[in-house]
Amino acid sequence: MLELASESALTALGASSISISRLQPGTSTLQTLINSGDLAPDEERWPLDETYHFDDYPQARQVLSDLKVWVTDVDDPLSDPIEVELLRKLGKRTALAAPLIVDGQLWGEFYATRNSRLERFSAFDLAYTEALCAILAGALSRAIHFEALEQLAFRDPLTGLANRRALDDAAAVALQHRRGPRQGLVSHLSTFGPDHDGRARNRSGAEATTGPRRVSAVAVDVNGLKRVNDSAGHAAGDQLLTSVARLLVQHFSPLIGSMIARVGGDEFVVLVPNHSVLAVLNCANALCAAACELPAGAGVSCGVASTTRAWPHLSANDLFRAADQAQYEAKHRGQSTAVLSSLLDD
Repeated sequence: MLELASESALTALGASSISISRLQPGTSTLQTLINSGDLAPDEERWPLDETYHFDDYPQARQVLSDLKVWVTDVDDPLSDPIEVELLRKLGKRTALAAPLIVDGQLWGEFYATRNSRLERFSAFDLAYTEALCAILAGALSRAIHFEALEQLAFRDPLTGLANRRALDDAAAVALQHRRGPRQGLVSHLSTFGPDHDGRARNRSGAEATTGPRRVSAVAVDVNGLKRVNDSAGHAAGDQLLTSVARLLVQHFSPLIGSMIARVGGDEFVVLVPNHSVLAVLNCANALCAAACELPAGAGVSCGVASTTRAWPHLSANDLFRAADQAQYEAKHRGQSTAVLSSLLDD
């Protein structure tokens, strides 16, 4: 959406470049999300760390505080010297900036430039920019609300973890050994994603080894939940579930790329791609030990299943079923350590 908006604005305004920036919540910093058009040598189309602080750019601060469109020009003696210096650095002659107001709140800034071969922005350009920013703000509002609704569809409302739908999507992707269309969404649902450079890492920080990709599942059942509900009420039962959810996040977050989901009343599943069986078992056993210390309930039962097979030789249901059977075995034995399934021996 931002790319389409910036490219369209280039043509409509006759601009040399367009930049759209987001006001970082709770700060006085603008972070540039996209630059389009004729860019300076050190500008990037999709910058990772291009930021501007209001304290360094008084005119920008005035625009965002007054919520008005403004124009600056290198030949105008009344222009802010700091803005003029920035224009010269960018190789441009004139600039136009406008606030982006989304749902009544300041969201960011729209910034356009023209080079020395083009005319200064006119009053017509300012009026057109105001209309353009209103359209863009409406599109941003719809996108923000759609994303929030979509995330609700993939989230367990009690614990905030992923739900079964999100888990099934992630498992299908993991077992096909490819990147899926919802991976960006899933990363917000208790998925511990790759490091900032995009490389998967194991617990020690080393890069994941090459070869067949291993996918593991940990089935976790909360023992004694019904007794807590019956004796202390459902509020106490909910508190036990959220306590277990926090322990799951605490103990499995070191396994980068893992997803934690609540799939039933007292059932959780952890999907762990690209980590050794030993690492998964260590985390599961640490979880079991910590859950035994909770003031309510009777700990948890854990089963682990792991495979290097991929679809169509193995389905997500096969993986989860093997982990479930191992969990049932752990519960039947009454043990406080994880049981490893032998059903999927590679």
